[in-house]
Amino acid sequence: MILALLLAATPPPVIAVLEFRDKVPAAERIDTAYLADQVRAAVKEDLPQARLISRENMLILLQSAGRSLEECEAECEVETGRRIGADLVVSGELLRFGSQYKLNMKLHDTRSGELLSGNVAAGASADELERDLRPAVRKLLAPIFQGQLSDERRAAAETVVAERRLPRTLASFWVIAGYDWTSNQAPLTVPTGSIPLALRSGFGLDLGGDLFFRVAGPLFLGGIIDYSLAGPNALLVAGGARVVVSDLALSGGFGYASVAEGGVGALLAVDLGVITDVTLRLQGSWRRSRFSRDATAPADYQRTVWSLMGGLSLHL
Repeated sequence: MILALLLAATPPPVIAVLEFRDKVPAAERIDTAYLADQVRAAVKEDLPQARLISRENMLILLQSAGRSLEECEAECEVETGRRIGADLVVSGELLRFGSQYKLNMKLHDTRSGELLSGNVAAGASADELERDLRPAVRKLLAPIFQGQLSDERRAAAETVVAERRLPRTLASFWVIAGYDWTSNQAPLTVPTGSIPLALRSGFGLDLGGDLFFRVAGPLFLGGIIDYSLAGPNALLVAGGARVVVSDLALSGGFGYASVAEGGVGALLAVDLGVITDVTLRLQGSWRRSRFSRDATAPADYQRTVWSLMGGLSLHL
C-alpha cells in the first residue's frame, strides 16, 4: 500500500519530441513536421500517462528562453530538452540511404545525459515510412518499459509500465476439474426421494473460454462460456467483467445456464499469473433452474448446482 501511494504521488515523465533535421535532397523531401507530429502521437499512445510537450508549447518555451526552433534543431538534444523542462527527449534526422527514406531517432535522458536507445523507421516511399513509424517508436521507448531509466525517473515510469503491459483484449480457454453439489427442491406434495440421488454430487470436468475488451485501466468487459463434460453443470453463457492487477485477474459473470429446462447462473474465477501464456485457474459457479418431471405439468421443481474447480487456462 505504501509503495502504491509513493508511485501515485510521483509525477509522470515529461517527454519532448524535437523537430527532425532534414538531410534529404530538395527534390525528394517530405514533410518532417508531419513525421514529428506522428511520433508525438505514437509516444502518447504507448505512454498515455506521460506528459508530452506539443510543438506549439515547445515554440513558446524556446522563445521564452530566447531561442528559436532553428537553434533548437542545431544544438545538443539533451541541452534543448533541459531548456524546455523535459525529462526525456526524442530527436533525430531524416535522410535518404540507398533507395529508402530513413528516420534515425534517439531517446535521451536529460538529467543524466544518457542515450537510452536509438531506432530507425524506414521505407521506400513516404507511405511505407509512415507505416513503419509506430513500430519503430515502440522499440525506441523500450528502455522505459524495461526500467532502464535513471533512478530519478524509474519510480515515475513504473505506473506507465504497468499500464502498458495490459493488452487491449484478453482471450483465454481453460480445462478445469473439481466437484459439483446439486440441490433439488420439489413441491410439498412430491416425496424428495423421487428425485434421482445421482444428481446430488459428483466429479465435474469443464471446458470454457472468455473474451474481454479493455474499457478503462485494468477493467475489461466481455463474455464467458463454460461447458460441463462431466457433472450436472451443462452450459453457462454469461456477460461479465475482468479486473487485472499485476499477475492476478479476477473475473465474474451472470447469464443463461442450461440446467434442466434452462435457468440462470453466475461464475467467479481467479487466474494467477495472467502475464504468462498458461495460468492457474480457480473457479466457482452457481446455476439454478425450474423444471417439470411431467411435460404436461407446470415447472414446479427447482434444481440448484454449485461447483468448485481448479485447473489450467491458456491465454492468447
